[in-house]
Amino acid sequence: MIGKRRKTAAPVPLKTWLWHAYLRAAMLPLLLIELGFLVIYWGTSQLVYDRSASALSQISTQTLHEAAIREANVIAHRLDSVTALTRVLAAETGRALATPARPSMAERSRYETTPEGALVSRSDDGGAAVFYSAITKIGPAEREKLWRTATLDPLLRAVTEAEPLITQTYLNTDDSLNRIHPWFDVRAIYPPRMDIPSYNFYYEADAAHDPSRGPVWTDAYVDPAGGGWMVSSIAPVYGARDRLAAVVGADVTVATIIARVLDITLPGAGYAVLVGRDGTVLALPPAAEADLGMTELVGHDYESAILADTFKPEEFNIFARADLSDLAQRMQETPEGVGRLTRNRPMLAAWATVAGPNWQLLVLTSEAAVLSDSAALSHRLAFVGKGMLAILVLFYAGFFALLWRRSSRMSARVARPLDDLEGRMAVIAEGGTLSAPARTEILELQRVSEHLVTMADRLDAANRAKAQFLSAMSHELRTPLTAIIGYADLLEGSAGKELDGARIEQVRAISRAGWTLVRLVDMVLDLSRLERQDMRMARERVAIVPLIEDAFESLRPEAERLALELSIEPRDAPLPTVLCDGEALRRILDQLLSNAIKYNVEGGSVRISFRQEDPDELAVRVTDSGPGIAPEHHATIFEAFERLGHENGTIGGAGIGLSLARRFAEMAGCGLSFESAPGKGATFVLRVPVARPERPLQ
Repeated sequence: MIGKRRKTAAPVPLKTWLWHAYLRAAMLPLLLIELGFLVIYWGTSQLVYDRSASALSQISTQTLHEAAIREANVIAHRLDSVTALTRVLAAETGRALATPARPSMAERSRYETTPEGALVSRSDDGGAAVFYSAITKIGPAEREKLWRTATLDPLLRAVTEAEPLITQTYLNTDDSLNRIHPWFDVRAIYPPRMDIPSYNFYYEADAAHDPSRGPVWTDAYVDPAGGGWMVSSIAPVYGARDRLAAVVGADVTVATIIARVLDITLPGAGYAVLVGRDGTVLALPPAAEADLGMTELVGHDYESAILADTFKPEEFNIFARADLSDLAQRMQETPEGVGRLTRNRPMLAAWATVAGPNWQLLVLTSEAAVLSDSAALSHRLAFVGKGMLAILVLFYAGFFALLWRRSSRMSARVARPLDDLEGRMAVIAEGGTLSAPARTEILELQRVSEHLVTMADRLDAANRAKAQFLSAMSHELRTPLTAIIGYADLLEGSAGKELDGARIEQVRAISRAGWTLVRLVDMVLDLSRLERQDMRMARERVAIVPLIEDAFESLRPEAERLALELSIEPRDAPLPTVLCDGEALRRILDQLLSNAIKYNVEGGSVRISFRQEDPDELAVRVTDSGPGIAPEHHATIFEAFERLGHENGTIGGAGIGLSLARRFAEMAGCGLSFESAPGKGATFVLRVPVARPERPLQ
């Protein structure tokens, strides 16, 4: 059953309609909503603060934990390079100790014996500093060891200079021979009878402490060589009969760790502390001193350090501190986690293990700093609530007075652009041309007006392109079809005769004309597929020279007809493999070479050359000796159906080859540009990504 049609209200003026719409849709609902918002606002402001504080604390804790893990991995990665260099130094030291050496006279003259019986290097001549302790009687065997280790000086220098974290590198032997870079006056620092194997930077690499015989990291100690507080990456060197013959090491000062490793930006003005395996604080930034109740050691007593090991005092061990016991216990139980520290002020803490040396990175941030935004938000909410009430009273007092006036003005503002739009649509329907739209205060109406102008321009451009296309296609199709019909008539008139040279050439002309039509249709189809975005490109490793040679071979008959010389610039080294869609690259090269041949002069040349100024990119340059491209055509050369002024000339083509080449290049991740001047030919440059082992295929 069909009900009665709803009665349609009579049309009303825009001004009246807007006034009624204001009352129904704005005034009453807005008043109720504003009052409801105030009640809800005041009732929930405290809840918002509580929830936001809890959420901020939870998010900050999670962020701090993630930062600890991330930065621990970063530190491990940086220390890995030091460990790797230490491993290389150990391997080379083992080879040097096992290889006889022939020292030069300059090397032999570098050393002298002190009155106490120690053998030391005289002065800094670019080599390492050398100290042979007086506890060892230096005979021929010891001097031979000295000459053999001298071959390591370039490596010690290279390792020190290769890694910014490393302050100095050295090797120590079991009979207290020390070779260290950079050079310093060892006789002024070392005691004459220094027993090097008794120091931690030697014995921590022996079989008892390092059964894996790989590089290990020491805890913080005072360097007997005068480098201050530092940690070392050390590695053992075993000789004959599986005896520990030497220990090599690379020193990183605590100051360097603070400056280069612990320079981390954390939320809430946080900071990071590096803790050793036994709980000793290895590196402490100044911001942490008050919170942890310790001051980073910058002073040191070298007189004690050069006679025996000097480690950080007990108050630097957080595992032994009663005021840090809760945090210390959790750090010992789990390799990574979060917690709180309330010694000096409430702090959020997170830690993670640094792979390799198995240190722990402890990051701390102030709880008050984390919640400062939440507290500020609470004050702002209260202020905004009072302001909203005052504004609400003032707003509704003047709103009714202005509403009628506003509706009158708005109806006029809306009606004028609508009338203008109606007139513009009529112009488009009649096929006229639109001028720039007048400015309007309403953004949507302004956009519609601009879209109408754009649509009219596009329709006009589409009509022009269609006309150009039909003109070009009729010309391009008529020429080969005329050739096919003409040569076919000639062959028909030669019925019963053999296909001699002239008739064979006529058959070939028919074939060329047919293939010209095929290529033209293929290009039109490719252009259509590109317009529909109906093509997919693969990323594969492609050898570019075979593609160029294939393109040369396919175009050689046309080049020989014009007496053109085709050449590829010789290369001293093989070209790199490129990363591109092989079929797209083949089509680009075909179009560029076809254009270079088509727009050339008889007896000219086409040359392929290569440049690789960027290791990630290979530039393929196609240079012809043609008449060049006039400056007025530079901006439109890659547009479809652009013939560069040859629309009615003898040069064939539909004007879509370069447009296809540019679009294929963009889709394949390549770049295509050109250089040309009238009378100087043209050079098209195709930039193709180089395939590298680390670059993934897509």
